[in-house]
Amino acid sequence: MSKSKNHTNHNQNYKAHRNGIKKVKFDRSLRLKNIDPKFRRNLKFSQVGNRKAAAAKTA
Repeated sequence: MSKSKNHTNHNQNYKAHRNGIKKVKFDRSLRLKNIDPKFRRNLKFSQVGNRKAAAAKTA
């Protein structure tokens, strides 16, 4: 009985490049998990203030 094939990488590089290897889309949004609670609280209040200012500017 012959030994079975353990590994092959044949055709994988071709398949990967058929549609191009693309960079991961970089998400610029701020991750608030594990961030200082004092900073998060202040961020919330500042965003509310920014929304009010924008509404007052348009109205």
